Amino acid sequence: MKICPVCSTEYPDDVRFCPNDGQTLRASSPAHDLVGQVVADRYHVLHKLGEGGMGQVYLAEHVKMGRKSAIKVMNPAMVHDPDAVARFNREAANASRITHPNVCAIYDFGETPEGLIYLAMEFIEGEPLTDLMEREGALPVHRAVSIFVQAADALQAAHDLGIVHRDLKPDNIMLTRGRDGVDLVKVVDFGIAKAVGGDDSQKVTKTGLVVGTPEFMSPEQLSGDKLDGRSDLYSLALVLFKMLTGKLPFQATSVQETMIKRLTDDPATLVTARPDLRFPPGLQETLDAALARGPTDRYQSAAKFANDVAGVVGLERRGGLVTPLPATRDHAEEKTQLLEPAPPLPPPKRRSLVPIIAGAVVVLGGAGAAVSLLGGGRKTDDGARPDSTNQAAAHTRANPTPPRATGIDPARAYELADDLFDKFSNKVLAAATIRDSALDIYRAPGVRPKDRAFAAYVASNAYARLDDRGKACQYAQESARLDPDNHPYQVLQNSLCQP
Repeated sequence: MKICPVCSTEYPDDVRFCPNDGQTLRASSPAHDLVGQVVADRYHVLHKLGEGGMGQVYLAEHVKMGRKSAIKVMNPAMVHDPDAVARFNREAANASRITHPNVCAIYDFGETPEGLIYLAMEFIEGEPLTDLMEREGALPVHRAVSIFVQAADALQAAHDLGIVHRDLKPDNIMLTRGRDGVDLVKVVDFGIAKAVGGDDSQKVTKTGLVVGTPEFMSPEQLSGDKLDGRSDLYSLALVLFKMLTGKLPFQATSVQETMIKRLTDDPATLVTARPDLRFPPGLQETLDAALARGPTDRYQSAAKFANDVAGVVGLERRGGLVTPLPATRDHAEEKTQLLEPAPPLPPPKRRSLVPIIAGAVVVLGGAGAAVSLLGGGRKTDDGARPDSTNQAAAHTRANPTPPRATGIDPARAYELADDLFDKFSNKVLAAATIRDSALDIYRAPGVRPKDRAFAAYVASNAYARLDDRGKACQYAQESARLDPDNHPYQVLQNSLCQP
């Protein structure tokens, strides 16, 4: 038997359309278990992965291409609900428009002759962020921010198309591992996303249904107001807060109470939630802006939010490369302006590292003295200090090809590389000079592996500035090999060595 999804009238199997309203008829009882079956004549179902409110998810393999896919099939009980069907179709139409490496790709969607409504998507071999946090608790700042930035990139790609996720939460942030072992984020389940603008986009929720997960909803979503991308930014800020602290900024004994607090109270601070942890200066200010109760008081884009958070911890992703956040940025078109990023908080014994772009210091003389070419720089061995940028420029003109470092004292290797690190962005000298100085430190005999790793790290960024991707990757890999526990080295390697 078949049934009309609108009037629920039943018809024999040989009837395709309802004579009353012209709707395509569906099977009255679609199969509950599809393991072993072939969906839509091309997806061989291997086993069941799980299920949620909208339907079941199976692992399937394309019968001709051999590509594995996750197949989402709407629950049989929902097939006859026109609003649920419209919501499912909207999921497919919206999500299939987003093309981004941090978004789960949609391959195909449709309806089978048997009445199964399905969605074929990228199969992600990994785990949800929820599982990682349950296993490890609060995450290290750099790892949390790396995950956060990738999720923000995914949201920005969706928002650029006018699509709001509406249910961003740790369960919908999948983590897999890149080839270098660094977290690779895939945001999944734009299943309750809708195109922003237009009355048609409101039809699927005209019954007043509030769709989403209350624990991570924005105040306007809890109030049933019209949503835009800034609602997703609030949810993303809650996810970041939980990654950093293991808690949410609104603590209560019930879900209802936490919902009320989001509408009436100010969020807890990072230090209040975890007084035992240290957080970089400026990070709290970014969260305060993202968790503002009113959308107009928040960040106006996921990209700006991501850039500012990455900046205060010393990381930024631009065009696939990890680079420092510039000292000034032009965001005049955005309503929300925040403080400039503060210096990164150093971990014990060694400073926080960020990838760097062309700069200005030269290592001179047999003693390996680091001479800063800008006023206010580090003193030379004889106590001299350049007084101004003009003096630096004059020095550069008088010494167009500075002497290379020789006889470097291994005990000062990290200090010298650190000076390169500090002055790299001033652009008084060419990146080639920085590269050569960093390589001299890297190659000097007796230098400790961790100090050689830092020098290789500086050299990698100089090569990237010189558009020598191969060498940049080579020295990024060397820094990660020499100091495998230093996460920024892994991030740089992953960014530069992708095919």
